[in-house]
Amino acid sequence: MTPPASPPVAVHHLSARIVSAAPAEVPATPDADSARRAAAEELAKPEYRQTTSLWDRIWQWLSEHLDLRAAVPGAPPWLSVLLVIVLVIALLAALVLLFTRVTWARRASRSDAALFEDDRDAAALARAADAAAATGDWATAVVERFRAIVRSLDERGAIEDYPGMTAHEAARLASQPLGELSGHMDQAARLFDAVRYGQVKPTSAQDAWMRDFAEQVSRAALAPAPRAEQVLA
Repeated sequence: MTPPASPPVAVHHLSARIVSAAPAEVPATPDADSARRAAAEELAKPEYRQTTSLWDRIWQWLSEHLDLRAAVPGAPPWLSVLLVIVLVIALLAALVLLFTRVTWARRASRSDAALFEDDRDAAALARAADAAAATGDWATAVVERFRAIVRSLDERGAIEDYPGMTAHEAARLASQPLGELSGHMDQAARLFDAVRYGQVKPTSAQDAWMRDFAEQVSRAALAPAPRAEQVLA
């Protein structure tokens, strides 16, 4: 019986390479603590600590999706960029103007707020106006001076003030007792409202006008006070 032939030399060499290439030991699966440490070490690398702000992301998105140089078809790149900038400035100006008008409208709608916020007499209100004028606070000076005028009219019996009275109502009540000065009283009431609610930034000239009007009222011969329900009806 013929003995089996020996394997070829090439087969021996291949087997040797396979055996030598096999790992000596299969690595074990890392436990939970090792996995957490590996993840923490990975996340601690500098590239993971770099964050992008919201504005950077917005700017990046705009840069990728908007090309100002081609915003206006057919126009040169420089002209396209210029037109876009002008348009943005115009829109911002329109928004500012709209916001300002809305603010003024809200302030004007509050012009029926109560004229008096405390029970000071005319002399105390006049002193407050003088003190504000001495420091250049013309707004406080104008507001307090008008209040002093109205309170003095009440103290002299020319009008009867009441809780919740407004500057407009005070001017209407004082129109008959003041006679020729009633037009100035209306003007003073409008100035009071405009200054109090920020529509007008007063100057020293307006403070001087209000002060002169207060002196005219103090020297005027006043008629008896009318009934408020008759005047304001």
